[in-house]
Amino acid sequence: MEIGKFTNTPKKLPKYVIKEEISVMLDKAKNEGKKHSYRNFIILMTLSRTGMRASEIVNMRKKDIIQNTIIVRQGKGKKDRVIPLDKELSHLLGLYTDNLKPRDKIFTMSVRQLRNVVYKYSAFHFEKRKGKQFKVYDVHPHTIRHSFAVHCLKSGMNIRSVQKILGHSSLNTTQVYLDVVGADIQEDFDKVVW
Repeated sequence: MEIGKFTNTPKKLPKYVIKEEISVMLDKAKNEGKKHSYRNFIILMTLSRTGMRASEIVNMRKKDIIQNTIIVRQGKGKKDRVIPLDKELSHLLGLYTDNLKPRDKIFTMSVRQLRNVVYKYSAFHFEKRKGKQFKVYDVHPHTIRHSFAVHCLKSGMNIRSVQKILGHSSLNTTQVYLDVVGADIQEDFDKVVW
């Protein structure tokens, strides 16, 4: 094999947003003052602090929140898993679900509606396709999931723990986030004065 040639094309790294961009989205929802803004704030916070998939959030029931954890029942691959909650999110979910019965869904919406909640608070740009302009949103629910994984790894969380929280059956699936974190290492290295 010649030097500089690869047999495989490199994998595309997952898109993610930094913690400050998530904070901007949360602030927009929190300060909006409209009918569903508190619900939207809770949805965005749950996405950003649990790494849950959109389908898992719309199927979550009150009985799935037990103390400081969320039990994801029948997630992707029909697997159950436990996701830890930080105190703030646990408290907010407790208040939000106070009047619900154990079997009630927490958010009565479809995945499409949840996606629209994320789009509402996301930045966007316009792209032209076939002579028409379309809004293209920079953040999707899965982007927030990627952001959660990157943030956890940058904060020093063990990759096996991230794998368990995300519900990946293979560590190889989770390792792609190490490549994203690795790209940031170069930025840090460039700051060193030699």
